[in-house]
Amino acid sequence: MLFRLLRLLLAPIWLPFRLLMRLRGGSGRAVEAAVAGGVSKIDGGESAAFRQRSALLWKVFQHEHNDELVIRPDQQELANTWKERALRYYSLRLELFPDTDFYEEAERDHFTAEVAKIETGDDTGEDQFTRRLRDARKIANDNARMLYCELAPLMLFVLLGWHAVNVLFDPFHLLAANSAAGMLPAPFAPFAAAIISGAWALGFAVVLLAGVYRFSFANVQMQNAQELNSFIQTEFTCLNQSFNVARSECMQAESRVDRNQHDAIEPYATAWAGAYHWIAIRQLSEELIIRNNMFQIRRNTWLYKVLGLALCGLLGVVVTILAAVAAGASGSGANIIALGLQLLAASVLFIALGYGLIMRRAFEMIRDRLPTEEWSRLYKLRVGEAIAEQVGRDKKNIVLLRDRSAG
Repeated sequence: MLFRLLRLLLAPIWLPFRLLMRLRGGSGRAVEAAVAGGVSKIDGGESAAFRQRSALLWKVFQHEHNDELVIRPDQQELANTWKERALRYYSLRLELFPDTDFYEEAERDHFTAEVAKIETGDDTGEDQFTRRLRDARKIANDNARMLYCELAPLMLFVLLGWHAVNVLFDPFHLLAANSAAGMLPAPFAPFAAAIISGAWALGFAVVLLAGVYRFSFANVQMQNAQELNSFIQTEFTCLNQSFNVARSECMQAESRVDRNQHDAIEPYATAWAGAYHWIAIRQLSEELIIRNNMFQIRRNTWLYKVLGLALCGLLGVVVTILAAVAAGASGSGANIIALGLQLLAASVLFIALGYGLIMRRAFEMIRDRLPTEEWSRLYKLRVGEAIAEQVGRDKKNIVLLRDRSAG
């Protein structure tokens, strides 16, 4: 907390350099994408070959080619591999009470991580889908932290500093004239010029914050969410196609084998049945990964908002105290009590308008672009129907053959 407060107070020094680096590092913006069947596709090549979208101040979810395979009917070896992975998953024994305290960490580090380890054959359990969702979560959290905990408090700090300096020293002679005295009730007439000047500064800060939020932050976050949704659609479309192929091959196993190769029917059907079981397991795991990351984004966004509110409140008190000390040291004739009330009122209004009205949908703009019908697709695979159809048809054929032999 102390480090962030110091970083915030030094923002007028580091922020201009950061803006310049962002401008120099990412002025180009070229996206090579084609939309096919409602799913975003990135042309071939490594992800580093693309010139990424850039945004001032905000991090951008980068484009990356999806590596998910769609199995073909002639790939029985791959079906065998997937069957073995399904058997390994069914033999897992997960811990009931893991060491982690948070539910999302237990789910991530055990259930979904074990599925990823089986899929990749790597103990790290880091497949592309897990990594991309983690990156999207970090980017969304970093942007929300920048908005709530750095940018908005910085604007308030500049606003309060401007008003305090203006009232104490009037370097631009904005308060010299008392022509504004008649615009306010008599008790406030002596402070009319300062109050109106502060109101103009507050209005400018609020409008600037609204513009940054609406036309910069929101635009980047919504584009990031849309790109993430396209990546998820591509992944799940590939899984759906593979599931349909595996189910079809399993159902038609007897027609894929010659009459004199009866012993080959069982391993063939077993491989494809295990393959579509593994696809269903991966579908469930990846949907849980999405839910897990979205939950963490929502929770962290709320925490950053609370932290930003606390920082702004602290800034209001600190600047008020510093202004009072500066007024006493400089010997200016400013009314310290009136100045303090003005600074505190500006802080309260900025917090109410900024955090309560303007920046209140930082998470919703992401959630609304991940519609449930697009990423919650396990029910569309109809795994239960596939198993029931397979077993039911096989049992029926056995009974028909038995009756035919008995007759």
